[in-house]
Amino acid sequence: MKVSFFAVLAIILTLVCFSGVQAADLNMKDGLWEITTKVEMKGMPANIPPTVTKQCMTKKESVPQQSKDKNPNCKMVDQKVSGDSVTWSMICKEKDGTVDSKGKITYKGDTFDGTTTTTIKDKSGKAQQIATKMSGKRLGPCDKK
Repeated sequence: MKVSFFAVLAIILTLVCFSGVQAADLNMKDGLWEITTKVEMKGMPANIPPTVTKQCMTKKESVPQQSKDKNPNCKMVDQKVSGDSVTWSMICKEKDGTVDSKGKITYKGDTFDGTTTTTIKDKSGKAQQIATKMSGKRLGPCDKK
């Protein structure tokens, strides 16, 4: 497959374009969150170690993102809040194919659990799926620098 593993991982971890969700009733506390992400990819000879990041998150920006830089090749096609869960769907059109990601996070006040399923298709139509599990815990208020 021509789409490099690290490019795919960067797309998954970048999870951007998620601001603006209307989430007034979401059971989520604004603040600094520690987010653990575990990627599982069929056919990989060794497990990929989990990544841990920290991010200030709010009810309006309730989906973790690795970077504030938006990938110009990606477009959010669906995003909803239902109860304590946030769901989204994003499509990235890269030069060697497409990356389609669908995710869901459920908040429980100071914690969350979530999953993302990413399908990578090269120009020939060959597809590979990557599953990502996420968990988060609120550490406290964000620094006001």
